[in-house]
Amino acid sequence: MANKKISKDVILNDGELLIRTMRRSWLKLLGAIILPLIIIIADFFFLFRLMFYWANVGLAVFLTILLIGLFWLARSAIVWYYQVFIITSQRIFDIDQKGIFKKTVSSVPLIKIQDVFYEVSGAGQTLTKTGNVSILITDGKTKIEVKNISEPQRIQQLILRLKEDTMQEKLETTELSAKELIELVKKIKAGIGEKKFEEIINLSEKDIEDEVEADS
Repeated sequence: MANKKISKDVILNDGELLIRTMRRSWLKLLGAIILPLIIIIADFFFLFRLMFYWANVGLAVFLTILLIGLFWLARSAIVWYYQVFIITSQRIFDIDQKGIFKKTVSSVPLIKIQDVFYEVSGAGQTLTKTGNVSILITDGKTKIEVKNISEPQRIQQLILRLKEDTMQEKLETTELSAKELIELVKKIKAGIGEKKFEEIINLSEKDIEDEVEADS
């Protein structure tokens, strides 16, 4: 079965499903295009005066300003449209469009995500129910930040749930290598604390059976 291509930058693996595609808030698009729109409208507003007083020179000025405004408008729209955050059943993709001809594409497997945070900052994000989502990778240093997306809390919960599902599926369907087993033990140790981890390791089989019976 051929891998499915969902965009120019994202090709899904066999069995991988597209979960959600997100762009920045439409208010960010509006904020980016409002100034070039004003320039274009003002250019047409002053067209008669430019043509009446400056003739051919005025026409040249009008066309120059119009081209600048249109280019600025197109660039803002392209950057907004192609700056995308994609969640699949296996990975997350952060496509950061920096200009018409420049972009950065990041891809991280869900299983390598350590934690997900979200932040709502300022009156603008509070009123529009948008926020910033930060994704920390297992190396503890790499962080992916997605700004100004709708329902950041839901996105955080979705990524964490998909991560848990992926880890559970991996444990059920594959045998862990020695390296993977060591990494899993480290994560468990970090999650429950070193003291509790040592207590569990030092428990005898009889103690474990007694604790299980007590819990049940």
